[in-house]
Amino acid sequence: MPELPEVEVVRLFLDSHIVGKTISKLEIITHKSFIGSPELVEGQKIIGTSRIGKQLSLHLKNGLVILFHLKMTGQIIMGESVFGHPTPKEDKSHLPNKSTRLFFTFSDGSKLFFNDQRKFGWVKLLNQAELIEAQKNLGLDILSPNFTPKYLYRQLQSTSRPIKTALLDQSKFAGIGNIYANDALFLSRIHPISSSKKINLKKATLLHHFLIKIMTESIKNGGSTAKDNKYLHPDGSIGQHQFSFQVYQRANEPCLICQALIKKVTIGGRGTFYCPKCQKVIR
Repeated sequence: MPELPEVEVVRLFLDSHIVGKTISKLEIITHKSFIGSPELVEGQKIIGTSRIGKQLSLHLKNGLVILFHLKMTGQIIMGESVFGHPTPKEDKSHLPNKSTRLFFTFSDGSKLFFNDQRKFGWVKLLNQAELIEAQKNLGLDILSPNFTPKYLYRQLQSTSRPIKTALLDQSKFAGIGNIYANDALFLSRIHPISSSKKINLKKATLLHHFLIKIMTESIKNGGSTAKDNKYLHPDGSIGQHQFSFQVYQRANEPCLICQALIKKVTIGGRGTFYCPKCQKVIR
């Protein structure tokens, strides 16, 4: 699932490539993937982009917002020759393909495709009040200036759940997903099963530092693309941050610090990676 860095990389691309363009047509292939009236989109100029957590917004001149949530396998692809998800050989060189759920055609003839193999993602057309309502239960975005060490500490103090589970709670921290929770906890030397309430302000400050650090680094690296290539940049290229993983997806490989073998367990239904020597349970 694309996390904050991946969605931000997509946003930055769209900000430089489609802001100022006018949508001449919206074609919906899978109707459950789009909520709203297509006619309110057509003829509208895109005037800006924004993001909170894992949700991406395109702002239209008429005041409406096109809100994307990529979920597990969603992609935003620009250009008909970028195939996106793996498809039968005859479909690989052209979009739309069998994973395309909807696409926009701009007045200059260029196209923007929303692909989603598993159909969990969605696109919604909202007014400003509806956007606020849709995002009211999201916590602070990790890159918000209001996301401070004290905010992180206070949120952790509000629950006894394992800290790994708490970090993935989007109502507390918008944008953290499994990849970056694993690696930030490793860099902070916190065992993922540690009770959130047991994290003191000093540890929370360290964790805050590494969350910001790895998110920023991942954005610079173009995000993380797994072996299945489900996350792609809108131009079809892949991210590079997967080559910088600390513990994520490194089960049974040596720790980069102490050489102990990385362990994998399941916490809250999610695969969780940690070093048994570097990361101790905080009691």
